[in-house]
Amino acid sequence: MPSLVILATADTVLADAWERQLPAGRSALRLMPQSFPSGTSPGFAAVVVLDATSEASLPPSLARSPTIYVGEPRSLPFEQARMAGRARVYLSYEESMTRLRELLPLIEEVAEKQSMVELLTEKARRSEPPRAPARSAVATDAAELWDFLEGAVENLDSRDRLIAEFRRASRQLLRASHAVFFLREADGFRADRGTSFFSADDPIVGLLENHPAVIDGALWEGPADPVAELAVRNRLALWGARLLVPIHDNGRLLGLIALGVRDDGEPYEESDRTRAVFFARLLRHFLAKSAHLTRLHQMAEQTRLGAKYLPSTLVLEPDESVPRHVPLVVRDLIGQARRSREVCRVVPASGQPFRASAGLVAETGGIWAFWQEASGEVHDAASRQRNNRRGLLRELSLTLSHELGNALMSLAIFRHSTPEQPLTAPMLETVKSDIQKLESLNKHVGLMHALHESEVMPADLRELAQTIGHSLGVRVEVGPDPVVIPVSKRLLDFALRALIATIAENRRDLGAKELSLQVRSTGTGADLTALFSIKGKQLELEGILPEPVDGAVPNQGRMGVFLAKEIIRLHHGEIHAGPGMEGTEILLSLRSY
Repeated sequence: MPSLVILATADTVLADAWERQLPAGRSALRLMPQSFPSGTSPGFAAVVVLDATSEASLPPSLARSPTIYVGEPRSLPFEQARMAGRARVYLSYEESMTRLRELLPLIEEVAEKQSMVELLTEKARRSEPPRAPARSAVATDAAELWDFLEGAVENLDSRDRLIAEFRRASRQLLRASHAVFFLREADGFRADRGTSFFSADDPIVGLLENHPAVIDGALWEGPADPVAELAVRNRLALWGARLLVPIHDNGRLLGLIALGVRDDGEPYEESDRTRAVFFARLLRHFLAKSAHLTRLHQMAEQTRLGAKYLPSTLVLEPDESVPRHVPLVVRDLIGQARRSREVCRVVPASGQPFRASAGLVAETGGIWAFWQEASGEVHDAASRQRNNRRGLLRELSLTLSHELGNALMSLAIFRHSTPEQPLTAPMLETVKSDIQKLESLNKHVGLMHALHESEVMPADLRELAQTIGHSLGVRVEVGPDPVVIPVSKRLLDFALRALIATIAENRRDLGAKELSLQVRSTGTGADLTALFSIKGKQLELEGILPEPVDGAVPNQGRMGVFLAKEIIRLHHGEIHAGPGMEGTEILLSLRSY
């Protein structure tokens, strides 16, 4: 009886082309999903013409039938089938259109001979007396296996206890007298007990990475490499081991299990080596999960401590409502973030003590928020503000006291003068000078209310410095690059003039001689900062140089200097004394108003 031809393809055009090449009077069976639901019996002869795209739908009972494999050469399924010896003949789609006619008779003959062999084998098997089934090579006592798995899972959070559980299992499942586990570290492999160690460049590492197989000391089955074989045998003798089982992942050696002789003294069998391979694979997976679990425990502990000591955090889904324990100000902030789809912030103030932020979670469309109770900071800020106001009032009172004290003394003397006792000429000059100082003080006091009302616009501070220097007789040094920042030009002009005039007045006979004003800048864009340096000999400025000392009597003198300091602060700047190339200098820094 001729063999049955089975066409396994979902392409009807291709199946028609194959069927046209059958001998006259022959028909073929087109494979359907419900074909051969219960398999085939021994002696069934069939030739399968298999399309590579329909291989998954082929029933397992037809896998042993002689096959003509049709696919696209150099494609992954086609080449994998060729390497695995999946079929008798391999054809491309174009070749299958014409060559099936000449190949089918040969493959049918092979199918018939194969069916006869299977039939005779089945008859011989049935004629043999039944024997007790042999125990599987990989099977082991179920109770011991379940006990080992239970212990391994129970100790998954500790690598040391997990290794101890696997050592116990090696005696039960592999019947090894002892076991040593070498696990990879930064520079090599270290034993879990004892001091044994071998480096990462040891020949045994290269051997096991290139040939990841179990090594039996009694039977060398590795490659013909004398250096590697000598290294392995030396290690076996050093560790008292008989079997080396590598723990590897994609060609990288992660560890090594050194097993001693069997408890019964017999050599390890093939079933033992197979069981050792599965044992090493299981250990690799358990070690990886143990490391993950350890990191999770650490993160959980950090999260627990963070919930106690760090700001509170919250992540909500797009439609999730805000929990009741969240403070009201944070609830309002979350609502603002949901409406604006932007990051919203609130700072602690006297009305509410929370610092909080909320924003959009880009990955899910939800909302993140965090908040921190900062009532202590609010209290500290209020205390600092009170102290600053007190300091400012103290400095202002001392300045006014100094400015008014001498002038009022001169005016009091002038008040008590009479025609019989007129003032002397020097005293009259002193009175005139004090009156001029009072007029200047009046102008300065009138400037105080305009500090926050001045017009701000970008200005090149080099030009401002040159104008002031020319009018006061001070040498000005500027760089080639412009120093343009938004400032109140009128206020800054007053501040620089007041400082330079005061310094010149404090130098007595020297005045403005040999004084110089240097202008330079640092940073770019919004971080641009203008730097002024006042250089010269015998510099002195109240409250700046000489530097004030704690406990000393404050030297607060001129209202112009007081206003100049406030103008510098309004420009986010500072004034202080510092060392320079020509001695101590008075340094000013200014940013935008």
